[in-house]
Amino acid sequence: MGKNRHHRNFIKRVRLVCRIVQEHYEPGDQTKNYYQVWKKYVNPVYPMCYRTLLRYVSTPLPKEEPEKQDTNQLTLFDL
Repeated sequence: MGKNRHHRNFIKRVRLVCRIVQEHYEPGDQTKNYYQVWKKYVNPVYPMCYRTLLRYVSTPLPKEEPEKQDTNQLTLFDL
């Protein structure tokens, strides 16, 4: 159980970092390369080294799955 939860959090963090990179990275522009994006936008929010950012960007991500409802959990309100 612990490993699966850690893996889900890792995937969530990679998605958040990749979203920041996609917003600010422009190929061919030296002022908006991976290093500058890491320095200005990613590192202040998610402290990590530059090599970790490169690993996150190259990580293949699984498709997002909707969160499953626990059938054993009782609901407070009927919707």
